[in-house]
Amino acid sequence: MGLVMAVLLRMFVAVDSWTNLRVTKYDVFGYYLYLPATFIYHDVSGLGFVTPILDQYDLTNRGNPAHPLGNYEVSRARTDPDSYVIKYTMGLSILYAPFFGAAHLYTKYLSSYPADGYSLPYQLAAYLAGLVYALIGLVLLRRLLLLYFSDALTAVLLVVVYCTTNYLCYAVFKSLYSHNFLFVLHTATLLLTHYWLQQPRLRYILGLALTIGLAVLIRPTEVIIMLVPLLLGVASWAGLRARLQLLWAKRLQVICFGLGVFLVMVPQLLYWHHTSGHWTYDSYPGESFDFLHPKLYSGLLSFDNGWLTYTPVMVLAIVGLFILWQQRRDWFWLVTLYLSLHVYIAYSWWCWWYMDSFGSRTMVQTYPLLSLPLGFCLQALFQRGVAVRMLTASLLVLLTALNGFQLWQRQEGIFMPEHMTRRYYFAILGKTHLTKNDLTKFDTNEADPDHTRYVSEVTHFNNFSQESAPGVTNEFALAAPAFQVDAQHPYSPTYRQKLGDLKVKPGDWIEASAQVFFPDKAWDINQMPSLVIEFKRNGQTYKWKGMRLMNKVGEVSTVYGGTPKVWDEVRFDSKVSSDAQPDDEVSVYAFQNGSVQPVLVDNLMVTVLRHR
Repeated sequence: MGLVMAVLLRMFVAVDSWTNLRVTKYDVFGYYLYLPATFIYHDVSGLGFVTPILDQYDLTNRGNPAHPLGNYEVSRARTDPDSYVIKYTMGLSILYAPFFGAAHLYTKYLSSYPADGYSLPYQLAAYLAGLVYALIGLVLLRRLLLLYFSDALTAVLLVVVYCTTNYLCYAVFKSLYSHNFLFVLHTATLLLTHYWLQQPRLRYILGLALTIGLAVLIRPTEVIIMLVPLLLGVASWAGLRARLQLLWAKRLQVICFGLGVFLVMVPQLLYWHHTSGHWTYDSYPGESFDFLHPKLYSGLLSFDNGWLTYTPVMVLAIVGLFILWQQRRDWFWLVTLYLSLHVYIAYSWWCWWYMDSFGSRTMVQTYPLLSLPLGFCLQALFQRGVAVRMLTASLLVLLTALNGFQLWQRQEGIFMPEHMTRRYYFAILGKTHLTKNDLTKFDTNEADPDHTRYVSEVTHFNNFSQESAPGVTNEFALAAPAFQVDAQHPYSPTYRQKLGDLKVKPGDWIEASAQVFFPDKAWDINQMPSLVIEFKRNGQTYKWKGMRLMNKVGEVSTVYGGTPKVWDEVRFDSKVSSDAQPDDEVSVYAFQNGSVQPVLVDNLMVTVLRHR
């Protein structure tokens, strides 16, 4: 435990969010908003302080036209146009509250900082909240694991859960997200249930009401954690009947549990009624579950934040379920049913890849339960002889190093599990620096053509010297006029040609290149201007490949951008599909893609690579 604690403390010191006063940012801005709104500004429905605070501290995205306060964490109440509703429920604010309270007292009476809820003392207190809860979770998980495993294996499991999974990211770099706190609450729920089954005392049932109630208040879908007091220790139908009989015998405690959970929910119900006029309120308009079409494969195994793709050590936990079936049936039903429901619910959400993730962040709160099958799997492997023990230990070391290195790559802007492609993943594996070719694979997910096998022919070249269309400009021009792609001119002049006229066949390649310049970076990679190769049949696009331009100009360092105010050449290739037909049309053009920053394009060239 001391080793894991030392790692967490050392990494927390290295986190730069608190040093630049931006801990309560983005989603956390919404989680935290209840506290200053209630205790400092006394304005939970008007939220008039939000706009000036954002202007001062720049804590979240701005300019959302659908929300008059200009951010995504607050929306106008649909039932009362004069009120606003915070998107997230208040569970995390309740857990932040002791740290907020201490910061507010210090700031108001003992410091010169503004007592506005967002100055340095508040940011530092929030930062410490994430650390403290991560350490509490460590202590509680150790206590839970020692009920089933030796001290040595418990130590290994603590290292694996904290350092070999994506929880490392959410215990350190994103510790104020819900997953860190749910991890603690679910671990406490398991411990309290164990204690209650040993001695059914009221204090344990009230503790369960608090941990489960807070978990549901953080994320309503966490209601499935109620399976723990129902199924922990249940190995058969007879065991389930015995559990139900116990609950009936202790029905007064069960009623106290229900009342306790309800009391935890009361502040949220009162808030919704105050701001919207309704006791319940859907604060996620336009966002929903699709239970008929869950993205199970993508959520678990894709390169776009797939769970096992980026936390492969949890494959051992899945294997451990079979060991539970054989050796610990009293844990098997709980873990299997809980995991199945959690996965189904999580990947039925419209945003199944869970934005701003390192791996699938929605799975982090399952790790307290999965640590048991993981532990039994490792226990079985460590008992199989020296060779298997050495191989298992080596694998754990390798996976821990990989997890830490990829987290470092993420902090450096190299590793992007969100929108990751298979070819980009393997292109950057083990790398500390990027190349333009690496970044092209992030955009296109296509292999590189072997130029020795193809004959190239330039079929189009446009330096825009003959163009008279709006958008042609001499400003920043390379040698002759260039085309400025911006909000007024979102598309450059387009090259179009039929594949038959180009004499290309399936398996050949189309290559697009251009000279590119931009005065300022566009940091949003989802809105970077792109160079596009598009294939159509009967007017319908069947293949579209776009290469982001701004992160490939000048010195390449991250996915977020290259060097402004320099001209540089960019190029990429797209393979002609195996079912391509002569009448299919290929188009090449530059596209603004919603960027607020313009980009200049010159010497646009299209080259065909035909098989020799």
